[in-house]
Amino acid sequence: MGFERWPHPADRPAHEEGLRKNLLSLAATKTRHIGDDPRAELYDPDLWADEFAFLNSPGQAQIQSDLFYDYRTNVDAYPIWQAWMQKTQPPVLVIWGKHDLSFDPGEPERYRKDVPNAEVHVLDAGHFALDTKPDEIAEIVRQFISVHTRETQFSVTR
Repeated sequence: MGFERWPHPADRPAHEEGLRKNLLSLAATKTRHIGDDPRAELYDPDLWADEFAFLNSPGQAQIQSDLFYDYRTNVDAYPIWQAWMQKTQPPVLVIWGKHDLSFDPGEPERYRKDVPNAEVHVLDAGHFALDTKPDEIAEIVRQFISVHTRETQFSVTR
């Protein structure tokens, strides 16, 4: 679940146990990778099994919970980041998995509100698009860097 869908930021103690049960569960870990992709067989189960093992190692429950709750500071900073993007119009590359359940599906295109020339790619992938689309993503990034390094007259070494 995306941060904005959780009711707990204002009352962390009342929701801490539920957050940890969900965030650190094997089912939630698997869902973060696959999302609602109907082709779950494309994903290597080791991806979420390894993450699950890591998340359940000593001390990680507290660390992950703290990071999740701290996300609200990102949300609070959005207007600052958006104003900067509107003013500077930097090159923006957005690569998104359309099966990602962590965020609203309209979010990738919203970057164009602040940077109309943003390059947006919504791939047939989950939250961790690199799980199933590493070659496609590498090519998108290569092309983006190539175009924007020519524009800024920097060189890129491959």
